[in-house]
Amino acid sequence: MNQNLATRLIINGLVQGVGFRPSVYRLANRLGLKGWIKNTGNGVEIVISSLDASSFIRELSNSLPPLAIIDSISCEEYHLSTAITDFHILDSIAGNISQTRIAPDCKICSDCLIELFNPESRYYLYPFISCTNCGPRYTIIKNLPYDRINTSYKDFELCRNCNDDYNNPANRRYHAETSCCKVCGPSYNMELEKVANYIQDGKIIALKGTGGYVLIADAKNSEVISRLRTAKKRAKKPLAVMALNTISIRYNYAEVNAQEAALLETNPNPIVILKQKKHSPLPANIAPELDTLGIMLAHSPAYYLLFYYLLGKPSGYEWLEKPNDKLLIVTSANLSGEAIITDDMLAQEALSDIADYIISHNREITVPVDDSVMRMAGKHKIMLRHARGLTPLNYSFNYELPQVLGVGASLKATLSFSKNNKIHISQYIGDLKQLPVIDYYQKIYQYYCQLYTVKPELIVCDLHPDFYTSQFATESGLPVLKLQHHNAHFAAVLGEFESYGYLLEQRILGCILDGYGYGNNGEALGGELIEFDFKTLQFKTISQLPELMSIGGDLAEKEPWRLALAMCIQYDLPIPEYLLKQPNANIILEILKDGNTPKTTAMGRIFSGVAALLGVMAINDYEANAAMLLESMVSMPETDFDIVRLTADGKPDVATLIRRVYTIGVTENNRQKAINLFYGSLTTLLDKWIVYHASLHRINQIALSGGCWQSPYLLSMISDKFQHSTLELLIPKDLPLNDECISFGQAWYGIKKLT
Repeated sequence: MNQNLATRLIINGLVQGVGFRPSVYRLANRLGLKGWIKNTGNGVEIVISSLDASSFIRELSNSLPPLAIIDSISCEEYHLSTAITDFHILDSIAGNISQTRIAPDCKICSDCLIELFNPESRYYLYPFISCTNCGPRYTIIKNLPYDRINTSYKDFELCRNCNDDYNNPANRRYHAETSCCKVCGPSYNMELEKVANYIQDGKIIALKGTGGYVLIADAKNSEVISRLRTAKKRAKKPLAVMALNTISIRYNYAEVNAQEAALLETNPNPIVILKQKKHSPLPANIAPELDTLGIMLAHSPAYYLLFYYLLGKPSGYEWLEKPNDKLLIVTSANLSGEAIITDDMLAQEALSDIADYIISHNREITVPVDDSVMRMAGKHKIMLRHARGLTPLNYSFNYELPQVLGVGASLKATLSFSKNNKIHISQYIGDLKQLPVIDYYQKIYQYYCQLYTVKPELIVCDLHPDFYTSQFATESGLPVLKLQHHNAHFAAVLGEFESYGYLLEQRILGCILDGYGYGNNGEALGGELIEFDFKTLQFKTISQLPELMSIGGDLAEKEPWRLALAMCIQYDLPIPEYLLKQPNANIILEILKDGNTPKTTAMGRIFSGVAALLGVMAINDYEANAAMLLESMVSMPETDFDIVRLTADGKPDVATLIRRVYTIGVTENNRQKAINLFYGSLTTLLDKWIVYHASLHRINQIALSGGCWQSPYLLSMISDKFQHSTLELLIPKDLPLNDECISFGQAWYGIKKLT
């Protein structure tokens, strides 16, 4: 055999920044192979001294490091210019990346956690401990390939001990780019023990975390919560909290089933929406009037250290798994609606009026990232916010994709772009109503342009002319395709299922229930059945919810009493006194009686209107406030089948439903029964609507999307109704149902139009 013949493999996937090269090095030596491995712009290149790579590939697939994912492997014969005598990890080659994934930030691994609290370890109580299996990735990367010089760790020169670990193949920090210790790594400007003492004393702390500054305070101190809300201008929106472990949550604060525990403990350690215990010891102002809590577990060394000090510096490791009653508020350190802060000088300027102490570290955060948020709806996981630990999300397809950019919506903005065979989706960016969030959006776009050399052939945007994203697309100078908001919602579900290799039929029905979507003629939409045809790539609305009078545009959602007044006029209901007491109610009433008012088909407006009609909430403090409060009051949904019917033109008879809810809730003064009846009957009505039109149009697959499907009652009940049906429900698995999915749907549809 020619000694200069070898095999070269190019491997793509999540293979940079996850300990892949050290793992391959150890495998090659175990198999007695010679050659090398290096990161390149086109993926990880491996050369092995064998013409048969099958056994190597098989062994590699069975011995991947915990975070690694292989998407593709290509092999070719390779001619060595000189003989090789062993296996090396070579320096990386820079270049524009193709299919290599960027690793997300990862929670601290169990090995590092043990070292963190081992008095004999060099990493004892060091808040930046990490290894190849954990630590920051996405928030530190400046360029690819993933090498220390291309991260925000480049200015921290390894000390002798860390350098020895970095170059030792037997060490788990072998070529771990975030390796550091208290001698050579980043540091906080205040000892975390002192920070913990301040928290116990009722102080508000702004702490620079992995993805940005967060505000931390004692979650059991009602006075400090009130002070935080006033300073943050966040009157009622629930505050996220953090516990050390799941057992502490289950013992003290919330109900946690097995699926919810799995969400809490999964790698991102997201915020999970849980049902509060009936006699929770938490102050009411942590999540005013709601029966749920947004809770996450400690995920970084710094958070574990705070709990360690709060618990009085316990010895050993048993305390990590034992229940305790410590609970921290951990919320983004910004004013409500503004962008997450990462810059130290900006933090001093913007947070001095909110926090008692501002605690920073000297490691740059390259990309800001908020916390991910999830919840369960029956057996379905609902992604509410896709961010830390999950970003960037990638979807692979079995064909080459043209480069398309989906710029997203205005609320819950994201952006998505395609390259090679993948669509990449950014993290949650925010609501593009504030200049800092627009700056953040532009920064993320430039970041991806730099990393992936994004050169779109087409930009797809929303129809709404006033969205910043629509203006961004128009001003780009590139070809622009405008896609209606709810068609983009629908497209997102289709794109996700196509990427999974799911067998999709030619014609699919989408049930899109949302708060607002700009229609083809400028109308306010939000509740449609849409047919999509893969052959023609056409969307066709075949039915929609009945129109509801809505006055004031976005103000109607901010002040749902307006919607309740409209329901009274439209459905000929006596107007409750509490609605007439609202400012300008008489003026609004006269306009409504005139009949010449804007109308909407939005399901979100129905939820808000019913909440106000029943006296649950007249004015929203935050998005979907009324709907969330209404849902928190559901005890046992029930259906009145006498009122579950379609109109002559096949639309849900919403008028009869609302009249019945009014009679029970207002006339008979039984609000609890009215709320239960509303949820149960509405779900049955939606089921009847979907089944009728699916049968009429001979369609077997139904896609669900839109923010209203985030209701756990609505989604779980509709899913149960279809469990034994011949119809298939397509419910997103990883994509949010809300507007975060819009950019992905836009990009996928643009790809289809170009191919």
